[in-house]
Amino acid sequence: MLGFAQPLLWGGNRMLSSAIWWAGLMAEAALLACAVRGRFLARYPLFYGYLSAVLLRSLLLVVIYQRFPAAYARTYWYSQFLLVLLGCGVVWEIYRRALHQYPGVVRMAQNVIPFLFALSASRVIAKAWESPKWLPGATTLETERDLRIVQAALLAGLVALALYYAVPLGKNLKGMIVGYGFFLATSLVQLTARNNLGESFQSAWQILQPTSYLLSLIFWLVALWSYAPAPKPQHESRLEVDYQALLKATRRGLGTTRTRLSRTIGS
Repeated sequence: MLGFAQPLLWGGNRMLSSAIWWAGLMAEAALLACAVRGRFLARYPLFYGYLSAVLLRSLLLVVIYQRFPAAYARTYWYSQFLLVLLGCGVVWEIYRRALHQYPGVVRMAQNVIPFLFALSASRVIAKAWESPKWLPGATTLETERDLRIVQAALLAGLVALALYYAVPLGKNLKGMIVGYGFFLATSLVQLTARNNLGESFQSAWQILQPTSYLLSLIFWLVALWSYAPAPKPQHESRLEVDYQALLKATRRGLGTTRTRLSRTIGS
């Protein structure tokens, strides 16, 4: 799940749900206000675009629920899928900003990351095509979990890369990674529980999910209160050198394979 619409509108502890909902909206608004005030909104356009979309979606769903209740469920699930895709953009922006000093690695990530996300997102398209009784809720739940797994794996890979090669990240990026990483980890646990336990987990999910997201917003507020770009490396990192060595070895391997294949076909 994403945002704060569902707990406010469906059952459960309404007072607690409403308090979490309002706290989340204020935290999102504060994050956007800090970026506008500090004039660094354009520094992280995908991240702040994601926050803006979550905020607008939460407000829009309240209006739809009150005026067009029959359209609420379908609007909720279609917008949910869109927001999960925007979350993929957050991961890509973290990669791009963290590795901007290493153009070769960024080019590789630019080719690999969209492919992994597209592969996972194609699941919902395939199910919609195959089944005339396709249910957007169930399919989006599965697709969200798949995309969250890819996002979590990529984020963990970036953290491992940064630690191994001592890549400087800066306060903003560290906060984005911690906040989004926490949200991904808790989301995967909750999505798995919801998928396995079904409706019996719904009431707990309505509280746990927005609470987890609210904690992520707090992480982001602390880290993104002001602009703090990643510092430049004090010495040459082995990351780009190792990448170029790996690229050359891969090209040599492919060249050898093509040569052997040509000889085999020609003989």
